[in-house]
Amino acid sequence: MDILAELNKIVKDYRDGVELKEDSNFVELGFDSLDRVELIMAVEEKFGITFPDDLQVETVAQLIDEIKKLQA
Repeated sequence: MDILAELNKIVKDYRDGVELKEDSNFVELGFDSLDRVELIMAVEEKFGITFPDDLQVETVAQLIDEIKKLQA
């Protein structure tokens, strides 16, 4: 499964027209804290994982790394 492609599908609901790249920063893309919480919840549902409550990710690469860790 291409995680980045799946993330881009999810992000369309929050920022239509935004294309994520691994070096993308969520704040720079206009995601506020609520947007990020909603995105994390959607990612958890899509990938069947649960992130720790203290998850801190600023970039797409960090989010992908966390997804990979939880899928291992």
